[in-house]
Amino acid sequence: MKKIILVLIPLLVLTGLYAVEFDISGQNRARAAIYNNAAEVDGGHIDNRFNIGFDSQFHQNLSFRVAAEIGDIIWGNGGGAIGTDVAFDIKELNFNYNIESIDANIIVGQQYWMDKMGLVMDDTFSGIMLQKQFGDAIDAEFAWMKVKEGPRNQKDDHDVFMAHAKMDMEMPIGMYLFFGNYEDVDASNLTFMPYLSMEMGPAGFDATAFIDMQMQNDDTEMGFGGAIKAKMDLDMLELGADLLLATENGLSTVSPWYQNGLYIYGIGKYHDGLNLYWNTPYEGNADMFMSAVGSLRAPVSEKIALFGALGFLTDTGMEMNAGMEYELIPDLLNMAAYGAYGMHDDETNNYILGTSMNIEF
Repeated sequence: MKKIILVLIPLLVLTGLYAVEFDISGQNRARAAIYNNAAEVDGGHIDNRFNIGFDSQFHQNLSFRVAAEIGDIIWGNGGGAIGTDVAFDIKELNFNYNIESIDANIIVGQQYWMDKMGLVMDDTFSGIMLQKQFGDAIDAEFAWMKVKEGPRNQKDDHDVFMAHAKMDMEMPIGMYLFFGNYEDVDASNLTFMPYLSMEMGPAGFDATAFIDMQMQNDDTEMGFGGAIKAKMDLDMLELGADLLLATENGLSTVSPWYQNGLYIYGIGKYHDGLNLYWNTPYEGNADMFMSAVGSLRAPVSEKIALFGALGFLTDTGMEMNAGMEYELIPDLLNMAAYGAYGMHDDETNNYILGTSMNIEF
């Protein structure tokens, strides 16, 4: 921990001295869960994590960002101390330069990016991103992502090239284009992923489709699919639906974090590390895959809300979950308690009971 402080203090001093503007943002999260595993063996654990980011504006055309993560720290590992084996990661380290001649921004270094639903990526990457607006309605992004650097004198890297254009209008539509190249296995993929969003009064709708060509040696496979997220706000009740479909071969991903609202058979809002059977089942799948989830949320007061979901996954099983959200300090500190029960196709039954407390600043 002393080493971490020695790194952060000079950084804070330097950015404070030279920055025109300086902002700090972060998150401190603690959570606990008891559950059983795929063999129905009971267990549980508690963990916490701290994220912090520093943004500095050195010049009207130049800004700098660094963000670090400490954790996840599993309680009981090393007693009450944060030992040297605890992960301390610099998640983001980049500068953002405005190129006045072409009216575009270029971001160089480690940076965060996600596609509309996190199907392909919702993570940080090392690389270069160019952002430019065309006219008043089209926003574009172009990126080179260095996913894997093998031995530096060998051609065994994994690179992904991304292009994204979005038309900002009454019904926003956009398109992602990904080209991934895996030199060590002589494989590549080409992915087209259009999407649209729609708001009609209390109803909202997001849809993404994909066509994925997977090439290796002289063989080419095709994957098709898409995801739909819909919501309906009825004042005292919010209804939601989540549908994900993928044909054989599915979608090539980079670092996805698609949330379907489940905890045992997916990635849930309050815990992303309990899922037993998810493991990105829409990538390289041998058969048709479907995840269908219906959800509801009922605000009880300004600070309290109840929520629940019921979902079904092909060749996996069914899950029911429910819980309560409580906003202790508005826009700063919130907590949740939840439970989930899953019935797997192999007649295994699983459960989760958990709590989560989160500070965001």
